[in-house]
Amino acid sequence: MASIIEDFVTPTRDWLVGHREKDLPTPRLTPALAAKWAVDEWALQIEVLGSRVRRPSMDFRRRLRNELSDAVDLYNERGWVDDPRSYHDEPTPLINPTLRTKHFGGLDYEHLTVLSEYEPPADDPGRDRWLDYADNATAHAWILRHEGPPRPWLICINGYRTGRAAIDFQAFDARRLHHDYGLNLAFPVQPLHGPRSEGSSGDRVLHGGVMNLIHTAANGLWDIRRLKRWIQSEYDAPAVGAMGLSLGGYFTSLTASYEDDLACAIAGIPEPDLIRGMRRNVEPWLPVHYEQWGLSWRSLERANRVVSPLFVEPLTDKDRLFIFAGLVDRWVRPGNVRSLWEHWDQPEICWYNGGHLSFAIEPSVRRFIRDALHETLLSS
Repeated sequence: MASIIEDFVTPTRDWLVGHREKDLPTPRLTPALAAKWAVDEWALQIEVLGSRVRRPSMDFRRRLRNELSDAVDLYNERGWVDDPRSYHDEPTPLINPTLRTKHFGGLDYEHLTVLSEYEPPADDPGRDRWLDYADNATAHAWILRHEGPPRPWLICINGYRTGRAAIDFQAFDARRLHHDYGLNLAFPVQPLHGPRSEGSSGDRVLHGGVMNLIHTAANGLWDIRRLKRWIQSEYDAPAVGAMGLSLGGYFTSLTASYEDDLACAIAGIPEPDLIRGMRRNVEPWLPVHYEQWGLSWRSLERANRVVSPLFVEPLTDKDRLFIFAGLVDRWVRPGNVRSLWEHWDQPEICWYNGGHLSFAIEPSVRRFIRDALHETLLSS
């Protein structure tokens, strides 16, 4: 009987996960896990369907090809591929932002707006298009802070397609972080998301070509670093940490590579390799003559190195780095998360028995975040 059950469970588990990689925990096959997988797959197919119905015009393909070719040449010439840090300028100080008091779901918060001041490097392909995104030029953040003596701050970085206070507060369980843990919180809105979007939130990030992806990452890192330093100077914060979800987990891992005084960096369900993740979902639907357009994945990967957390060493200490990820995540494959974990020299990690979208209901994730914050930010 045991062998019959195993003969059924093993292929079913492999079908749910899609593939298995060595040295990863084995998910526990339960009805709840199957439901989590199904929700992930449903949401992913809706997103991928949008890519399938976008038939690229000849002009769009030509623009993608030319920008990618020019970027690889430029990045090689200036040494940015081998030294990604040299691609990024030191952020200018964030001065005199506008703060408007707002209210949502029993939470009083401030809506911060200020000019981002980010500009891609001179001669960077796609620079003019990026600077023409008028709404994106204004940086936004939601601020929840306590009156009284200085307190620790946590920067909560939104995921793909989010960037609205109502969604972000729920995704991060802002009430628990703010009221129960007593933290001050800052929610920076990522480029081309929420009030900074061109169309639907996040629309031009993955569907605008590789230069939009690179500029989203560089602009987002710039804005997060400016916000962090403004918090430290404006509120005399004793400690500042960062936590992100999905695309926000990617930004958290980037921030940990460029800021050396983070109290903690908690990368939640992070996609550290954006090109690898995009390739998995997009490549099966590309025409067979894709390479003839001059859009090779190898070139994409080379250009993307300038914003990859896997090609720079973290500046945040290992004992302040944390990762949590789902074992049947359909958006971010566990193997990709493992790449970040290994690059970070194997810090604390929570593998939970769920998918990309189930993190918010996972007790193990809640305990993991609680313990990480108490070990670092709340003990500062």
